[in-house]
Amino acid sequence: MAIKDYYEILEISRDCPEAGIKKAFRNLAMLYHPDKNIGNPYAAQHFREIQEAYQVLSNPIKRSEYDQKRWQVKGGNNRFTSASYITPDLLLQEIQHLKKEISQMDEFRMDHFALSRTLEQLLNDQHRKLLLQSGRQDTNKKLVLTVLTCLRPMPYLLVLPIAQKLAEIAESDNELINGIHAFVKEKRRQYLWEKYRGIVMISIALILSYLIYLLA
Repeated sequence: MAIKDYYEILEISRDCPEAGIKKAFRNLAMLYHPDKNIGNPYAAQHFREIQEAYQVLSNPIKRSEYDQKRWQVKGGNNRFTSASYITPDLLLQEIQHLKKEISQMDEFRMDHFALSRTLEQLLNDQHRKLLLQSGRQDTNKKLVLTVLTCLRPMPYLLVLPIAQKLAEIAESDNELINGIHAFVKEKRRQYLWEKYRGIVMISIALILSYLIYLLA
């Protein structure tokens, strides 16, 4: 399986810091932008690859996963052994960053499915295993509580599968597990109310109309 060399596309070294990645992207994006290369199909294609490379390498989680994937590909060599592997602290940092972004969003225009996919990626099987094996209960608790905050604007049906992953990370922390269950229960109550609110309101109106008829 061939994997694109995003470092080569951005013309940077494997250990390039975040600031260097941003600088390289800006320089290349300006050089190959379609507006400056009208009618040049190569420039348009390369511009798309530059954007793709930047989206991966500018995200610590995606970059680490990409580095590991490159190393696992047959024919890899020692220059990939210095990959910055994912740590519990890095996962917590990314989720805290996501929480900050969500707090600045308009809840009614938020892409809940995109948010769900992002959280699913951050809490995938490999990452959950890492968190459980780390034995860092304080970090895991902070992570779980931060994710719950991220889930507040999301609908119940998208919350449920992520909450199940959080319960796995909480492991033997009964207080934390009870908090997750209480959160899910409240989300379910809201979901049922929104789903059947119309029926309830119509039923109440009919009952009131009938009582008025009887008293008339």
